[in-house]
Amino acid sequence: MGRVLVAGTPDVVDAARAALGDELELSTAYSVAEALNEVRGGVELVLCNVRFDDSRMFDFLGALNAMPGERVPVICCRVERRSMSAGARRGIELALEALGVLRFLDMHELEQRVGPAGAQAALREAVMTHLGKGRA
Repeated sequence: MGRVLVAGTPDVVDAARAALGDELELSTAYSVAEALNEVRGGVELVLCNVRFDDSRMFDFLGALNAMPGERVPVICCRVERRSMSAGARRGIELALEALGVLRFLDMHELEQRVGPAGAQAALREAVMTHLGKGRA
C-alpha cells in the first residue's frame, strides 16, 4: 500500500479520501512543519492544496525542494468552490512547474467540465499514475 501525504485544508483531505478510498495509506498535515516531518518519515507522494497552511504552499514546496535526498513527487490541487481567472491559474501553473510539481488539478474547474465523479476520477488517476500503479 502506498503512503501519500495530504498537505492541506480539511477540504483537500476529504477530496483525497473520496477519490482514493482506502487503497492507499493517507497521512495528513495541516502545517508546513507537520508536512516536512511526515516527508522525513517517508512518503511516496505529496498531494498539496494551494491554500495549505494559510496559503503557504510555496513556502512548503521550497522547503521540500531544499531537503537532502531524493525528491518526493508532488501533485497540487485547488479545491475552492469558485472559478479562478485564466491568468491566475496560469501564474500558479508556471510557479508550480518551476518548483518541479508534477501536476496541478483545479477540482472546481474539473467538476464544471466532467462532474464531481469525473473530477474524483481525475484526481485518483493522477495519484495512481505518479505512484506507478498505472491506470486504476
